[in-house]
Amino acid sequence: MTTGSTELEELLAAWFTGWTALRSYKTSFDTGHPAALRLDRSGDWEYFICDPQPAPFAALAAVVARAPRRAMSVLGPDIHRYVAQAHLAGLGMLSASEQFMVVGMETQDNQDPFLGDPELSLRVTPMDGRHTASACQARYAMAIVRGDAVLASGTVAIYGDYAVFDQIETKAAHRRRGYGRLLMQSLSARAKEHPVATGLLLASTDGQRLYYKMGWRSISPVTVLVPRARLEAIMKGR
Repeated sequence: MTTGSTELEELLAAWFTGWTALRSYKTSFDTGHPAALRLDRSGDWEYFICDPQPAPFAALAAVVARAPRRAMSVLGPDIHRYVAQAHLAGLGMLSASEQFMVVGMETQDNQDPFLGDPELSLRVTPMDGRHTASACQARYAMAIVRGDAVLASGTVAIYGDYAVFDQIETKAAHRRRGYGRLLMQSLSARAKEHPVATGLLLASTDGQRLYYKMGWRSISPVTVLVPRARLEAIMKGR
């Protein structure tokens, strides 16, 4: 399900603010579109744009094509058009499997869940000191732990009336035991200590099934485009 371009841009802006704060990314808006310097991943800039018309698409694609490790993430429904335009600019599709998702926070839990195992506990870490220049009101890292072992972890940022969720992960040895749901319930409860109305996240294929079950809905696929030289290098590395 997609939404109007203006609304999508507003939601992207809120998500981007929370996401970059949680990951302490340097940001730029020099192109007129949000960009994050992903030193922990590609080592270069990733640019975001919503359902662009050909001219702004081409302008941003030209910026991305200047360096092989840059990326351009396009939110919008017309994946085939984006890929065709990318081809003309020397880019190719890295993925189109992620979904930009939203939920009304009134439907989510407002109390930490019962973990059902006396050996499990919740660990909550305020992240205020990590990104002091952020516009976010609060940031939290949470984990479900057994002793010193982390079973699942994730983060949430509060920006205005938005709760931005990120890096929701259950360790491989502990998957399919419900820890992901418990973690999301705990993060939601922490977020709802603030006057939030809308939850936002960017969901991988693995996470989408859980989020759908918890009442989230997709508002747009995310098409990730990169210079063709990078695609060729990835293919050679397989």
